[in-house]
Amino acid sequence: MAEIIFKDNSIQTGHRIKIPKAIIDTLDLKVKQGITIRFDVDKKNMLVEVDDEE
Repeated sequence: MAEIIFKDNSIQTGHRIKIPKAIIDTLDLKVKQGITIRFDVDKKNMLVEVDDEE
């Protein structure tokens, strides 16, 4: 598994979810493509899953 670490960033709040461009490029995400973000509170991990395009 590849691990990408983003350091020296700041927290942004609001109703939008902003994903760093490096993640968008790595996952080859397109505008309005469906994604699921899972956050494990206990492990403090976030997982971004790309929804199947059917």
